[in-house]
Amino acid sequence: MIEGTSLRLRPWHEDDLPWLTELRNNIALQSQLLSRVRGSGKEQTRQWLQARSTNSNSLLFIIEGKSEMIPMGYVQFIEMDPVDRYAKLGICLVPGAEGKGKGTEVLTVTFKYLYEVLAIRKIILEVRADNACAIRCYEKLGFTKCGVFTNHKHIEGRWLDIVLMECFLEDGKAQV
Repeated sequence: MIEGTSLRLRPWHEDDLPWLTELRNNIALQSQLLSRVRGSGKEQTRQWLQARSTNSNSLLFIIEGKSEMIPMGYVQFIEMDPVDRYAKLGICLVPGAEGKGKGTEVLTVTFKYLYEVLAIRKIILEVRADNACAIRCYEKLGFTKCGVFTNHKHIEGRWLDIVLMECFLEDGKAQV
């Protein structure tokens, strides 16, 4: 478990399946995450969680409020490379939890953990070009744009540009 000021990051457990399944079936949310809803049931959600939890090149934490102990999303790092020391970031907050500084806190504590415990030196991500709020948040954390995939994803009947961003870690914090 990783502790922040107002939240904690913990492993998933069976009680998380209903709300995670709901998130995975939320069309608007999955569109923002560059995914497509595939009609996940609890068993598909469990398989996804087990794969993320047992794969040596991925890491997944449930985001939970410290005082109320209510799950508010998850953060995952995939394609972790121990030689080149980078990881690909994915973060998902439940509707209503965004815009309150939770994502910033989550990323700050996970970056510190990744740097100090796993020796990760660089975080990469992909974000929709039209998601200005997320891009601003990432830039505040030290991410820089390093490329664009033009007309790369076909979601909700239209082609979307995808911005590639990267952030180098130093002493567990993003460089600013």
